[in-house]
Amino acid sequence: MSLLDRGPCYEPCEVYLEELVEDIDGNPRTRASSTPTPAKARFQIQWQSGTSSRRQEQDNEGFESEKIYMVRFPRSFPHPIGAQSKIKWRGEMWSVFGDANRYNSSPRTAHDVYTIKRY
Repeated sequence: MSLLDRGPCYEPCEVYLEELVEDIDGNPRTRASSTPTPAKARFQIQWQSGTSSRRQEQDNEGFESEKIYMVRFPRSFPHPIGAQSKIKWRGEMWSVFGDANRYNSSPRTAHDVYTIKRY
């Protein structure tokens, strides 16, 4: 049994995968799909440096803040998650921040971790 694939900490969520569309000028661009894909993922709070914590409090004097989590899907999750994807977790919509962080030092422990933010 690998905790990378199952365990008590995996929670249900909905993933709005990245899709390619054309804008009104015919240019290709990406956005989050309007159709959710059900999934289970592990969510863990991600620490922030003092600089980013101070910066978020300086933005609009504390009226705006952000939360940051790391998300890991089971390795059997078949869909790629792009930077424009969104995740609905516990009734709140979260944005994927950047691309996947790949951990591949051994085949048994290889996995991807994503960062999500809510502003």
